[in-house]
Formats: sequence, structure tokens, C-alpha cells
Amino acid sequence: MAHPQFADWAQTWHDDINTENRLLAIDSFGKAMLDPAKWKQSWEAGGGTSGIIHLLSLASVTEVKTFCCAIQTSNRRGKKSADREKAVDELIMALLPQHYPSTQIRTLDKRPLQKFYSRMLRGCSSGFVESVLDAQDKSNPLFQKLNLKKFIFTHDDMLKRRLANYLIHEGPQLSESEIEVTFSAFVFREPPYPGTQPHMSASMQFALELLHARLTLKSTAERWPRKISELEVWTSVYRRLVRRSRSASKIFLIKLGLQLIELKPESKLSMDAGVLWTAVIDLWKRCPIHYEDMLSQGIRLGLRGSNTIIAAIATRWKENPDQYEQLLVQSLRRELEGSAKKISEGYMKTIGSMPRGELSSELRWRLLRLYCQHVPEVGIDIEVSSDFKCLANQEWSFEIFDNIERERAVPFLTRLYEFNPTFDFLRAPIQYKSIYSMRKVPRRNFNVELILTAYRQGNAEVQQRARDEVDQLRKKAATSREQEDRALYAKASAHYAIATGDLEVYAETVLWQQRFVRDPLTVQSIFARDAILTSEGVALLSGINPSPGGDTTLGIIKQRLALANQILKRFDEAKRVAMKEPSYKMSNWAALKSLYGDVYSKRVSRAKKVKLQPNESELDMFHVIWEGTADLVQSIGSDFLSQVSGAIINLLDGFSGPSLIAASEVLLDAAARWGTKEARNKDQETIAAAMEHLSYRVVSKLAYSNTPILARDLIRRVIIEHPEASSWHRQFLSIGYMRDLPAEAAKTMLLSFAAAIGEKLEEQSYVKVGDEEPPKSAPPRSLIKVSTVKYLAQLLNDADFISPESAVDVLIELFKSATHIDIRLATLDSLFSTLSSILGDIGEQWRAHPMVEKILTTLDSVVAIAGDVNERRPISAMDWAEAREKMTLPATSDDSTIPPLFEVILNVTAGKQFLGLKNLQGELFSRLVLPALHLSQEQHRRWLSLFLAKHSPALNSDILPRVPITPQIWHYMLNHLGHILPSTTISEYNRFVLLQLRMPTEIKDLNTALQNNAALRNDVSVSHWLSIFGDPGQSRSWHTEINSLLDLIVSPIEKVTPMNEFMDAVVSQASVLLDDYENRIDKWSHLVTSLGPTRMTPSLYGQESSDYNREMRNAWAYWHEATSSLAQRLIAIVQEKTASSAARVNTVLPSTFPLRLWCLPYPDPRAAHQDTGLRYFAVVLDRALSLFLESGEGDVLLWTALVDDTYATLASMHTSTNNRLYVAVNVGDLDTNDGPHRVAGAAVQLVRVAVALKFVDNIASSQQRTLRKPKAKGKAKEETGSAAEADRARFGELVKRLRMVMERWGRPGGQAPCRDMFLRWKGGNEATWGDICSWDSAPEEA
Repeated sequence: MAHPQFADWAQTWHDDINTENRLLAIDSFGKAMLDPAKWKQSWEAGGGTSGIIHLLSLASVTEVKTFCCAIQTSNRRGKKSADREKAVDELIMALLPQHYPSTQIRTLDKRPLQKFYSRMLRGCSSGFVESVLDAQDKSNPLFQKLNLKKFIFTHDDMLKRRLANYLIHEGPQLSESEIEVTFSAFVFREPPYPGTQPHMSASMQFALELLHARLTLKSTAERWPRKISELEVWTSVYRRLVRRSRSASKIFLIKLGLQLIELKPESKLSMDAGVLWTAVIDLWKRCPIHYEDMLSQGIRLGLRGSNTIIAAIATRWKENPDQYEQLLVQSLRRELEGSAKKISEGYMKTIGSMPRGELSSELRWRLLRLYCQHVPEVGIDIEVSSDFKCLANQEWSFEIFDNIERERAVPFLTRLYEFNPTFDFLRAPIQYKSIYSMRKVPRRNFNVELILTAYRQGNAEVQQRARDEVDQLRKKAATSREQEDRALYAKASAHYAIATGDLEVYAETVLWQQRFVRDPLTVQSIFARDAILTSEGVALLSGINPSPGGDTTLGIIKQRLALANQILKRFDEAKRVAMKEPSYKMSNWAALKSLYGDVYSKRVSRAKKVKLQPNESELDMFHVIWEGTADLVQSIGSDFLSQVSGAIINLLDGFSGPSLIAASEVLLDAAARWGTKEARNKDQETIAAAMEHLSYRVVSKLAYSNTPILARDLIRRVIIEHPEASSWHRQFLSIGYMRDLPAEAAKTMLLSFAAAIGEKLEEQSYVKVGDEEPPKSAPPRSLIKVSTVKYLAQLLNDADFISPESAVDVLIELFKSATHIDIRLATLDSLFSTLSSILGDIGEQWRAHPMVEKILTTLDSVVAIAGDVNERRPISAMDWAEAREKMTLPATSDDSTIPPLFEVILNVTAGKQFLGLKNLQGELFSRLVLPALHLSQEQHRRWLSLFLAKHSPALNSDILPRVPITPQIWHYMLNHLGHILPSTTISEYNRFVLLQLRMPTEIKDLNTALQNNAALRNDVSVSHWLSIFGDPGQSRSWHTEINSLLDLIVSPIEKVTPMNEFMDAVVSQASVLLDDYENRIDKWSHLVTSLGPTRMTPSLYGQESSDYNREMRNAWAYWHEATSSLAQRLIAIVQEKTASSAARVNTVLPSTFPLRLWCLPYPDPRAAHQDTGLRYFAVVLDRALSLFLESGEGDVLLWTALVDDTYATLASMHTSTNNRLYVAVNVGDLDTNDGPHRVAGAAVQLVRVAVALKFVDNIASSQQRTLRKPKAKGKAKEETGSAAEADRARFGELVKRLRMVMERWGRPGGQAPCRDMFLRWKGGNEATWGDICSWDSAPEEA
């Protein structure tokens, strides 16, 4: 049979043999099938149904599968076409003729591809799909591969109609899979369209339709799916409605849910029932009156979670008992909270669930009546009934009775007591220890007896019976043979005594209990925590029983406190007696310490609630309590005080300023009494410390109260009277406290402190009559803590709570009276800080400011201390006289560092600290530094003279220079203040260095003797001597010494000392080096190399040429002039030494050539243009080399040494690649040689060529292929990097010039040694020469 005509995609599928093209053709067909307007044209392009049948019969399996998938996806929601669906119907029937024999078109393909054909069912019409579902022909591949979940998106109307017809209209039976799939889809999510009702989707409306049918139709109930409950459907609808609109009415939906619960009661405990109950609760809470019936219905149905509603109902009932009582009763009858056998538990849970404040005793009683009346099956009204059988034999919480009025609690307890003869019904408190914990012993309901006694403490008859009962229990305890019984009855008697509320009865009982302290087992019981730490016992021992009527007076309280304190003493007495027994264990009495703290906490708590009489004050209450406290501390000891300190502090909370001051003074007086008590034992020491700590805490409380000014006198007292409490001092005088004080108050407080501290510090320097004077070596006695004074000085540093003038007054007062080095340092630092602040405000007009001169005058006194040989303990004239008489050497400051005070004034003068004092540098130097230096030299000379008199009397001290206490002072001044040093200082310093370089034999012998003497080598004075005149390598090398002088010589800063004197010092030291040149070659070499420009100020040397300015040019000129002058003087002294030693044999002296090099006119390497200067330098270098070689000192054979010296000198100045290339070009250019000097011409040329080649080698090795021409960049890169390109071009010109110079070396007719040197270099450095030549070749492309 001939196939139809194909077009478009079909023709490609039919004719093309390329698999990929064929699949693309099918894909094109699938895309066309998606469009309801284009599908028909594409279908006809394939020859209609018959043509497509033909194509499928010829296609591969993969193509058939792809084609079926294209048909499958063509039918989508929103893009449906009835004609397209019919065409697909026809195609499927043609492909499955065995199942549809009526079809006229039949496929001839016999391959088993039916499983792929079934995929096209989604593209069929709803009628065709429904026929497949109705037939349920399991042999039909369309039914076998049916996946209804996919059909929800294409045939939802048909499937939804079938489901509704089945559930509501008693339609034909559906398969279980169809029911399950379609029910879940159309009830919970499909179709995703809005419904016809507000806030409803189509699926929500359909779900509600089914739920209503479930309530009314029997058939719906029978056919409802088993796996999905009605409440699950309801929950889905409810949650979606809430998401869509929280404000939409949900009443109808909640009523529907309650109807479903009544229809199906077993679902009341499901999770969905909990959702329904939550909805009911939310509705009821918004409007309780309107929806109370709905809530009642939910309670009646017993919905999941309804047992939690009683808390909400009880809360509403608390606000309006009459309105909500019926609802509460209904809840109680349903036993939503508690049961007939657990009334107390339910009642307490309901009470505990009520928020918003305490429930009144009246409402508690009313609620209790409701519980007792409605929770039991046959309840009673406990207010009128006397038959309590229904309430018997169950536990009742103590809190029930403790929170209702005593008039109601007592009858209720009495009746329960009557109806529970064999059951212990009262459950003791669980939150704390209580006497009511004794339930079953010594008899049934013993705790009920105790509580009834406690509740009727005002009844004389009851109290008398209680006392009799206490006596009986004591007798039983005394006569019992068993230890357990004795302990039980003794403990019960104490509990009974506490229940009476009578302190005298309890005191008698505690005293009586002391008979058992020798019985270790009984002690464990009657003095245990549950025996003496009961809440009721602690409350009784507090001694304060707040009266509601306010008729309690301090007199009554004082009497009760005396009795309570007596009981505490008896507890302690019992412990002390027991401590003497061999059976004593500390753990048995551990509860006593807790008892003290608990009693006082309760006492203070109740004291604050006492309504005082008009003539009584809070301070009177404090005195009453503290009087007893002090007595108990005396009796019991530190254990007691440590436990009650916190309560005492708490008592003072809320005290006003005057009351708190008075209380603080009382505590300070008590602490002072304990602190001055003589012959104290360890416990009393602890009491004294605890008393001080307590008093300090109270003072701190006042300092940080709303009236901090009132704490001034107390703080002053603490600091002066208690110098050891320095940590508290820092807390009292914190910046926060000082900032809280008014300005004048802060000023007067600090001034008074300074004056008082001064008096105390002055007092330390005197010895009282009758006291033995301490030895000289002993540290001074501390009547005021050094750290406190130091902190006070630091506190004033940049302080904002006091004016600078006032701060200065305080600091001056401190500084004048201070003797400790740390105090002096702190005050000195603060004085300098204040001075800096003042100068920052007034600028250059500082001389006219009175405070500046006042501070400077005060600072003048620093000189006498800083210049002393021992800053920490200055040596007086009497001390010197005594030392000379006894030949004892005074102790000196630390040898390794500058003494602290001297270091401070040096740092400040040099500008290392307080930069605002820059304008005062000269003033500070002349008034502080220089006088301190001179004094130090004078004092140290006295010390050295005394040292030599003791250890080497034959050695005259006049040979020693005037050295300060440590040479480090000189070093610091040279490095930081050299420009203002006078000539005398430079001369004295130079004399010291010369002595180190040429140490006299007498001093060397003395040093050797001291070091070899085992008794002296570790002596402090010997160590100090050796640190000055011993091995100079131990302190500072000569290299560092000479560097300081050279730095000053080349520095362009104006100096006080003439330049010649600095040079004289260097030349004199150089002369000493030359006298012993063979052993000091390294020092001489260091001197010569240190003349280079690296000695210049760092801020000037090392900058880029682009930043070159006049200051840099002048600095270079100054360096060159100073260096040249110094070098010429050094050359002269070398020549002088050479001339004077000519007659001596084997005398070795250095060459002057390195020094001659420093005299040459070097151009500044930082300048922009180098050529002119270097060209002239090359001419001068040529002349200098010739003159040197022609001189008597020179020798042509030493030309390699000249090369090394010349290269080293030039390389030290020229560090960049470009600069070194300039040097190589100009030095190596032999055309610039100086004509007249031709005697050593060949040697000079060799030197210049060798120097140039060394620079070329250095450039070539510094970076990889530096001299090679780089590859050319792209055009865009060239435009953006124009500056870099210009630099590269200049570098290239230099390399080309270098090549020309080097080629002239090797040309015929030139000097043979130079040509030979160049050719040898070229042969060994082919790569470098190739790099140089690369600049003449065409550029390479990158």
C-alpha cells in the first residue's frame, strides 16, 4: 500500500536517516501539538491518522517512545482541544485493533509496543478515558498502565464528576485506587481555582459538599474512604481558610466539625480533633458570652486537649466568678483537672495555672468548695457539711490550708483529721524544709497537730495543751531505751515548740536538747538540716513577727531579738560542747552556718516590712539589729559574721544618705575595734578582716548611691586609717565616682586627700619616742599604701572631673610629700600630662601662664632625685659621711637601664612622650636634664672615689672621666638630644670612650683582681664598677658609640656644639684605633664605611626621585660637605701616623684610598638627572685614581683593591637598577678620562672598566633577564601603560649607551688590557651580552 504524502516534520522523519534529525522532527511535532490552533496542520503534515500509523510502523522503538511522549504531554489544562482529543482517540484505537475491532484504520506493525501506546491515553478525550475506566479490562494495555494521578491535570472534570456521583448520588462502584487518588486530589488541592464563595477554593467547596453529604446521607457514610477521616478533611478546609483570611468567619466550619464529632465520637481523641478544639478555644476567648455553648459542647464531647481548658476557664472565673461558675462546674464534673481521689492535686494545678497575680483567699476558698462539691460523684459543701467521708483517704496539700483564712482552714483541717484516723492525709511543703514533714511519726497525722497548733497560737488553751505535749515528748525522749526513739521524740518536741510560736518554749527545748550532744546518732537527727533549718523555725528565730495592725514597736522587737539570739548562742554552745567529744563530726553541725544566714535573711526581710512608730526610724531598727549582731559575733565568731554580712548589706538597701552615713560609721568603728584588739587568735583575725570587708561594702554602697558626695569623709577615713585596703581605695576613687561629684566637691576632696596623704607620708619619716629606729637597709614603714597614692596621681592624668589648675595643686602636694619612686613616677607623669594640656591650649604664650612656671618650679625638685646614684633611696650628706667613715658603698640604681625618673625627663624632653611639650624642649633640657646629668656625674664621682679608696687606694680617681650613674644616659642624649648638648658634655663623653678604647693598665689589673676574687665578684658594688669600666662589650660596642657621633655630624639640624668639636671627638678616637691598627682593623673599617649617605636622616634618604625637593638637595650637600671635611681630617691623621712610623719596622696602617673616595663630588642619586653629575664624577674619579697611583702610597699592582673599594662605595649610594646603569655607563666611558694624568693611565682604565662590569653583573643577577628588552604589548595595553612605556624607553636608551661603551672597550687600537678584560667577560656572560644587544633588534610580539 502506498504511503500518503508527507510534509514538514513527517517528511524529515520518513526520509532522513540521521537519528538526531529524526528525533528533532518528532520534537517539532510535539511542540505543534501543544498549540490548539496549530496541531491540526502538523497532524495533516504527517498524513493524518493513517500516515502517522505508517510512520510509526517504520520507526525505531526509541522514536515510537518519543512520539508517544509527545502525544502524552500535548493535552494540558487550559490548552485542550476536542478535535485533537478525537484524533488521538482514533490513533490509539488504530494502534490497538484487537481491543477496538470496530476501527477502520489498523496498524500492520506487529511489534509489542503497546506499553508505549498507553502513554498517549492522556491525550485522549474524557469520554474515551472514562470508557477505559468503566470497562476495567485488565487485558487492555491502556488500563494496565493507567496512572490516574497524571489524569487529574487533563480530565479533572470527568474524574470529579465520577467521584461525586459515587459518594453522593449512589453512582456505580469505582475502583479503590480511583477513589483514593481522586478523593485526595479534589478534596485537598485540585483544581487550583477559586470557588464561587468568598475565601473558598474549588477544592474547599467540594470538600464541604462531601462533608455535608456525610452528615445527611447514609450512602455517603457507607462509601466514605477508609483511609481518610472526615475530621482530616475538615482540618484541611479549616487551615486553608485560616491561611486565606484570618478575619473570615469560621463559625459555620467549627459547628460542622462538632457535628462530625457527634456523628463519629471515636474521632474525638485524634490530632484533628485537637485542631477543632483549638479553634473552639480561640473563638471562645474572643467572645466568651456568645460562644460558651460551643465551648460546653466541646467539653461535653471530650475533644482532644479539652482537659487543658480549665486553666482558661478558671482565669475567667477569677475575674468574674458569677458569670463563669457554671462553665467551671461543668469542667469539674467532667474531671478535666483532678479526680474524686485527687481533689487536692487538681485544685493546686488549677491555682498554679492562673496568671496575672495572686488569687485572694476568698476565691481560693470558693474554688475549693466547688472542687469538693462537684468533683466527687456525691460531693459536699465543706462550709456547712460535717460529713467528710467523700474527702477522706486522699492526700491534701499543705499549700491549700496555708493560703486560706485561718478561720476556715482550722475547721476544714479538724474535720479531715477526724475522718482520717488511719491515713496521713496532709502532704508537707515540697519547696522548702518544714516542721510539717513529720507525718507518720511519732504518730499518725502528727503534722496536722502541728499546723493546728501553729494556726491557733493566739488561743491560750491550745497553747497550754501544746506546752504539755512538748513536755510529754521530752519525757518520752528521755525515757526511751532505743536511740531511734530518743532522736524521734527529741526532734518532735522541737517541732512542737516551734509550732507554738513561743521563743521561750523553743529556747527551753534547745537547751534541753544539749543533753544529747554526747549521743552521736541522736545529734545527727536533732541538729540536722531538716530539724533546725525548717522554714517555720527560721521565721521564729528571726525574732520579728510583722503585725498587720502596726502595733509592733522597736522595744518589743528588741526583746524578741534578744530571745532569738539567745537560742542561736545555745546552738553554738551545744556545738562547742560536742567538739570536745571523741564522736564529734563537723558534718553533723554543718547546718548551723546555714541557719545563721537564713535567720538573718528572714530577719532583714521582715524588718523592712515593719511599720515603724512615728518616733522610730530605719536607723533605730539598724541599731537594734546590729547590737545583737555584734554580740553574736563576739560569742559565735567568724562563721556567724561570714553568713550574715550579706543580710546586713541588704538591710541598708533603701537607707537615706544620713542614715547610711551613720550606719557606715558604726561598722567602721566596729571594724576598728576588732582591728586594734591585741593578742588576737586566728578566728578573731578573720572577724577583723570580715568586719573591714563589710564596712567597705557599705561605704561603697554610699559612694555609688544617689548622694555620692556624702561618702567623701568616709572614703577619706578608710584610705587614711586602712592603708592596706588599696584595692578598695581604687574602687572608692574610681573615675565613675569622681565624675558623679560636683566640681567643687571633687576638688576639695582631692586636695584634702593630698594634704592628708602628705601628713601621713611625712609621719613615716619620723621615729616615735620609745620606738627603735629601723636599719638603713630596711624599707620605709607604710602608713599610706604606695599603690593608693600612685593611683590617685594616675587618676588626675587628663582628668575631666577637675580643672587642670586644681589637678596641678593636688599633684604638687603629692609630689612634694612623696618619697616612694612609684609615687614620684606617677605624679611626674600626671604633671607632665597636665603641662602638655595647658600648652596645647595657650600655644607659644606659655611663659605668661602662671601654672606653667608653677609646674616647672615643682619639677625642678626632680633634679635632686634623678641625679642621685640611687633614685629609690636618695643618699643624704650624712649618708655619704657615714659611708666614708665606715668604708661602705651606698647602693646604686640598676646598672643596665637608665633610672626611672631620669628616663622620664629624658623621654619628655626628647618628645617621646607628651608631644605638646615640644616648645619646652630647651627649657626642660636646661632646667631638668642638664642639671640632673651634672648632679649624677658629681654623685657618681663621689661613689667611684669611695670604691677606689676601698678596693685600690693607690689608684687616683682623677684618671676617671665624669661618668653619670650609667653611660646609657649619654647614649640616649646623643641619639635624641645631641643637637642641644653642650661642648662639655661631648668632651666628657669622648673622654669616657677614649678610656674604654685605651684602658689604663692599673684599671685592667683592678678589674682582673675583682673578677678573680670569689668573695667580691658577686658584690653589687663590684658589678656596678665592672658595668662602667669593665669589658665594654658587655654594655655597648664601640660601633654604636661612633655611629651616634657620625649621626650628629651629618645631621643638618642646627647644633649647640660646634661641628669641629664633634669631628675632634671622632678624630681622637680614630687616632687611638690607628695606634693599634692591627688589632682594630674591623673598627677602622666600620668607621670608614659608616661615612656613607645612609647615615643621613631616614626621612630624607631613600625617597623616590619624583619627591626630590630643596630640603633633600640641601641635606645631600650638607652630608657631602661634612663627610668630605671629616674624611680629609682622617686622611691627614693617617698620613701623619704613616710619616711618624716610617722609621719603625713592621708598622701597618690603612690605605687612605677609601677615605679619598668620600671626598669625591658624588651627585645625589635621588635627583632626576644623573648624566651630568655622573659624567663630571667620572672625570674626577679618573683624576683621583691617577693621583693615588702616582703617589707614594699607590701601587699599580693593587688595582683590584681599588676596584673593590670604588665599587663598594658607589654601590652603597646607588641602589636602584636605573641608577646603577647610569653609573656603569659613565664610569665605564673611557672617553671621559682626564688627560694630564697619563702615568698610570692603563691601570686607571682597568679600574673603571672593572667597576662598570661589576655593576653590569650586579644588574644582570639581581632580577631575571633585567637587561633584556621586554616583549611588546598590545595596542590597548600600550595606551593604558604610557608611563611605564616611557620608563622602558629610557631604560632601553641607557642599555644601548652601555653597549656602545662596552664595544669601544673591545675595538682594535684600544688598550690591550681593557680589550682583553672585555672579551673575557663577553665569553663568560653570553646571555647577559645577548640581553644587552636585544634592544637593537625588532620588538617581539607578546
